[in-house]
Amino acid sequence: MIKKILSAMAIGCAFWACDSGSATVPTAPTTSTVVPVDYTLGRTMNAVLGRGINLGNSWDSDGSDDSGWGNPIRDTDFAVIKAAGFNSVRIPVRWQNGSDYTNHTVNPDRLAGVIEDINLAIANGLAVVVNFHHYVELNCAGGGGDGCSYNATEYEAEKAHFLALWAQVATALNTFPDNMLVLEILNEPIMPNADRVDQLMNDAYKVIRAAAPGKTIMFEAYHAAKFADITTLHLPQDGNIIFSGHYYEPYTYSHSGHGYACKGDATLISTAANDLAYYRSLAYKYYPDVNGVSQIPLNMGEFGVAGGDTSPCQWQGGDAPSASGKAYWASSAAKAAIDNGMSFHYWGFGQTGGFDAYDVSGENWLEGFPQALIF
Repeated sequence: MIKKILSAMAIGCAFWACDSGSATVPTAPTTSTVVPVDYTLGRTMNAVLGRGINLGNSWDSDGSDDSGWGNPIRDTDFAVIKAAGFNSVRIPVRWQNGSDYTNHTVNPDRLAGVIEDINLAIANGLAVVVNFHHYVELNCAGGGGDGCSYNATEYEAEKAHFLALWAQVATALNTFPDNMLVLEILNEPIMPNADRVDQLMNDAYKVIRAAAPGKTIMFEAYHAAKFADITTLHLPQDGNIIFSGHYYEPYTYSHSGHGYACKGDATLISTAANDLAYYRSLAYKYYPDVNGVSQIPLNMGEFGVAGGDTSPCQWQGGDAPSASGKAYWASSAAKAAIDNGMSFHYWGFGQTGGFDAYDVSGENWLEGFPQALIF
């Protein structure tokens, strides 16, 4: 069970330290090459996303459907989320699972299931972010992950499969309204090569944009979607894009029981206000808006704490982060996101290794939620 949780969260340790191989020196855009872009379309969609939550450990599991890790998305979940005051959901999907490598097509049952959930979300007034999640084969061939090293032949083959799957997925999902669906390229790329990730993101962007000309496209950077690594990307001059980062600082608190010692609230601290303001300043420096006051739209795609009664520390020994501490940290991060004009998606809704905000068995929000995120 622990192994599954660590895999599902893809954050068993801080990826900054867990990348295998030697990281390249980032080739950041220079200020002399910065070109302001009219981000009105992306900014408008980002406002629609607003405050959201992840439906994780479901379609991103390694099972044949969304119940592979015992946490299937239920039809009723969307009404619960909407009633709590959320604006959107993020649906992580392991699209390559069950896909056909001979003709580069997704499993039709998986595609149909995800489409059904998108329909339910939209019917309940929730916008949706859909991504490629846990593409471990692509990351590993690119040199990212324990025991992995870069293999050019395997990487190019896996990349070709990834791009072909995106062409199919983007085409199928383009039937949904442009103002209700965002397509996120790849969750937490961990290939220890900034240029490789940069090229992959841009190649996928071109495929998605060709298939879904009106959809907002979401980018992430290497080091598992660190905000500060926006400087390693060369983003297209497209006003209908969003940059997403994940935020779990400090990992010693947020990941108690997930590769870090269980010390309760002893490591509780929130630096989100300063951190997110800094990330926004970086985005403004490299990707300013033509309006002169804002920048590329920003999304905090994952953040949370494994604490309270569902923390793995409860059975590992040691003290778990308290429910009140978990809610305080989450609220501090959410407030910092809102103050800096970011949309956000908390990780996660239910049964996500202690990060849960909702008890799906008891049908109630856990202590401090959803108030920590909806204020």
